[in-house]
Amino acid sequence: RMITADLVQEKIQEIILELQVHGLLKKQMPRWVMDFSNREIINEEDFAGWLQFVFLPNLKQQGIMAGCIKMIAPQAIKFFGNDVRKGKLLQLLVELDSLI
Repeated sequence: RMITADLVQEKIQEIILELQVHGLLKKQMPRWVMDFSNREIINEEDFAGWLQFVFLPNLKQQGIMAGCIKMIAPQAIKFFGNDVRKGKLLQLLVELDSLI
């Protein structure tokens, strides 16, 4: 099956919806996002913000050409792994990794 930009975009939308289901989708961008190079992601909330405001927008913009990006699922497991309610979110991130 050929991977298309549309599949990546669909997966991104599914991930955004799942973030919303878990109350992790923020209405406003945290200030640190503008200078995230100095930001250490230390908790689930920071990771969700990074995912929403840095990783996914960059992936949307760059599409599957962004394949050089590190795998996202292992990073997500570090923050969401102990919360079984986030199982679908982790699965969507694994699926996204397989597309990029």
